[in-house]
Amino acid sequence: MTPTTAAKPDLVDTDVPWCLTDEHRAWRRTMRGFAEDVLRPDAARRNVEHTYDADVASAMGALGLYGILVPEEFGGAGGDLASLCVAIEELARVDPSAAVTVHVQAINAALIIKLGTDGQRAELLPRMASGDLFLSFGLTEPGGGSDAAGIMTRAVRDGDDWLLSGSKQFITNSGTPVSHLSAIVSLTGTGEISLFLVPTDLPGFTVGPAYAKLGWRASDTHPLFLDAVRVPAEAMLGEQGRGFREALHHLTWARIPFAAMSAGVAQGCLEATRDFVVSRASFGKPLAAHQAVAFGVADIAAMTHTARTVAYDACWRYDHGHDYAQAAALSKLVASELANKVAYRATQLHGGYGFIEDSVVTRLYRDARILTIGEGTSEVQRMLIARSLGLDG
Repeated sequence: MTPTTAAKPDLVDTDVPWCLTDEHRAWRRTMRGFAEDVLRPDAARRNVEHTYDADVASAMGALGLYGILVPEEFGGAGGDLASLCVAIEELARVDPSAAVTVHVQAINAALIIKLGTDGQRAELLPRMASGDLFLSFGLTEPGGGSDAAGIMTRAVRDGDDWLLSGSKQFITNSGTPVSHLSAIVSLTGTGEISLFLVPTDLPGFTVGPAYAKLGWRASDTHPLFLDAVRVPAEAMLGEQGRGFREALHHLTWARIPFAAMSAGVAQGCLEATRDFVVSRASFGKPLAAHQAVAFGVADIAAMTHTARTVAYDACWRYDHGHDYAQAAALSKLVASELANKVAYRATQLHGGYGFIEDSVVTRLYRDARILTIGEGTSEVQRMLIARSLGLDG
């Protein structure tokens, strides 16, 4: 049962004229066509069945989505952050699971661009851009989420090698057929945290069973277990004791496409709800003719517009060389919180249809919940914003 379809673009405007160029708008049209033609037809089934679809992932690679930020010399598009945000937003509008798959791969490719050696870039980036290789980021652990200081995974020096032992959880893109490498955050000394590139087929490296999740059901998420996994010294990414710190500093901007993902979820709810209320009747007239309903959709439109505006404000600052750290935290906080409010209102306006599992808004309601958790919780974003204002937070 799928009572809703996408609204006409001319009725629900997604343009951000002060940020996006004609090339970005053409890219949005390409992305919208891809999302409608490739993602939407089977999105409900993948969600209900918790199915990661390797063919969909391959199609996104063929379109070049994983390599948007990768330089052309390494097989990527050499695009800007706005191009990635447009792609993420349009994917999330139809299937947030696809959006997070691209998001994680794209930011991890950027990590290799930033911290990798010339050899690592030449070897890994073309494969990552094409989707032949997924790199996961092993940070979160069972004993702590937002607190990086609570890392328990340990790397012990053994001659010219390192032995890594520990566990990670909630790791995206870690168990697909092309998930051959993971960046593992590990202690290398007292209070010293480093980053290692670890092939997932090494002895002692185990990928646990996929999680049964509330949302993002068609994305790939697993726990990872390392038992004395031996890697050479050159597997370290960045300098000892500094790689992880540099990675976190570099990936501050990763909150921005996550904000765009939130705008996409809100947009999907808006379009589905608008179409629903004009096609259903209540008390002898269309739902949309009831002022309370029309005002509810108007509120959804306002919240969606706000989410998109803060996302692309931070994006514009990043792409144009301005300070963006505070804007990144603000955009992630505001957009993700609004996406949840939009999803709640949309399911309410759908009535019983908003409680049916394969309904568009039901799926987006599920997927919205993680947006205030991933890439730093709302509480972490508030802490960062408070600190940027000179407060202890």
